[in-house]
Amino acid sequence: MSNSLLIMVSLAIASIGLITWQHSVRSDLIRARRRWLQASLLLAAGMLVEGFVEPGKGEMVRLALGSAMSNAGIALQLTIIARVTGLKPPHWLWLAVGALSLLDKLLPYRPLMSVLESAEIPLLYLAAAWLYQRAERLVSHNRFSPTALLFLLGALLFVWRDAGDFLLRAQGLPDSIDYLDRQHQLALTFAAAAQICGSVGFLNIVLQRQHNRLEDAANLDPLTGAGNRRALQYWLRTLEASVERVCVVMLDIDHFKLINDRYGHPAGDAVLQTLAELLRQGIRENDMLIRYGGEEFCLLMPDADADDGAQAAERLLRAFRAQTPLPGHPELRAAFSAGVHEWRCRQQDFADAQQKADQALYQAKQAGRGQVRRL
Repeated sequence: MSNSLLIMVSLAIASIGLITWQHSVRSDLIRARRRWLQASLLLAAGMLVEGFVEPGKGEMVRLALGSAMSNAGIALQLTIIARVTGLKPPHWLWLAVGALSLLDKLLPYRPLMSVLESAEIPLLYLAAAWLYQRAERLVSHNRFSPTALLFLLGALLFVWRDAGDFLLRAQGLPDSIDYLDRQHQLALTFAAAAQICGSVGFLNIVLQRQHNRLEDAANLDPLTGAGNRRALQYWLRTLEASVERVCVVMLDIDHFKLINDRYGHPAGDAVLQTLAELLRQGIRENDMLIRYGGEEFCLLMPDADADDGAQAAERLLRAFRAQTPLPGHPELRAAFSAGVHEWRCRQQDFADAQQKADQALYQAKQAGRGQVRRL
């Protein structure tokens, strides 16, 4: 691959960075978008510097500068992806990578310089493959990331490209890198494809994050984090046809009005939050928790019968009685009443099953509260 083609690749990377910025301009991740544009331009500028290098005086300095800028740009992109997915690498990490890439080209000890130079891109690309796979899984819920595969192949191709020359350098023989050879062409082609797909992947992650936040705002109760009735309707529409029974548990906090009257509404909110958190921690991953209204919650347990639901409700009731929602008022204790009904999905509709669970809840209230009844 000629230097002119390297320059064309750098311009393509800069262009895709600008396109990514433009199409994510409505996203709320403003800092991440701005930093991604900076990283793309830094990477493109570094490739331009390397592409314009001509043999002669100052060649090594310009190569070192171009490599430092390119690797710093890649490292900045990886830092952004890591932070978007919940990791917290240090802010200066990309600067450290750039400084290392600059210095290793100027080391007087040739074998060490060769090792560092050959390892830079493969290590960065392996880190990119891992981060993109993690991001696709956590944010977009995809099990496989084509971008991660491209970065992995790119890392392997750069190792393949540099292996022969590394052995020659280790033996003290002259380098044989020819920028027109097929190994270099293939490695740089995959690098360009990976960088472009990386920008598209970042755009997808940003937009998916925004979509998830909007969806959460529409489907989650802001006080307790439980689903709302809109989330319940969506869950019912998407319930797998293979599910034949769902245990419906209706829970209602006992004497909730007295808690509000005696301790104030903030205390009532704390009790609701404590119960919601306890329920989330105490149910299975595929169970659904809904704040049905006020102090009432609905728990949906697929593939569970009434016995399973009653046992779970009893266990949660014991745990809730032991909670102290207000640190300043250890005397405050709360309990709930629960009604359980097994919904046979193919024999009755949900409204009827929920009404049966409500009737069982009413029976628990009438029998003295703080207990679980089945119907």
